[in-house]
Amino acid sequence: MLKEFIVGTAVGMTVMLVHLISTLIIYYFVQSLGNRIHERRVTFLIISMVALYAMLFICVCCSVGIWAYAYQQMGFTVDFRDAFYTAMLNYTTLGSGYLNQVIQTRLLGPMTAASGILMFAWSAALLVYVIQLHLPTLFKPNRR
Repeated sequence: MLKEFIVGTAVGMTVMLVHLISTLIIYYFVQSLGNRIHERRVTFLIISMVALYAMLFICVCCSVGIWAYAYQQMGFTVDFRDAFYTAMLNYTTLGSGYLNQVIQTRLLGPMTAASGILMFAWSAALLVYVIQLHLPTLFKPNRR
């Protein structure tokens, strides 16, 4: 159990670092894009939101992949696809419904779910930030 707790903590911190790096990339992208907003404000907001969604989706998939790798290394699954599936179910807090998977991932499953909840909240905060950054410029009158 201690080994699972240590692995879960290390993986959770790694996932947090992945989200931090993506946050910095998103911040840089949105700031550089925001400095170019002139006539096409709505277009820039759409581009920002699409880029943000793509980056966050990739970030979630990488995070689940990191958890899946830990599941596989801990011997919970043999096939990486099964590990990814189990990690995705736990990360999104859906749960698996299979008793043997719940028993095998007794501690890492809930740690994966906690990580997912935190990272989804982080992602929601980023979405709100980008929208709030663009809204004032959307409703500002055009200067010609």
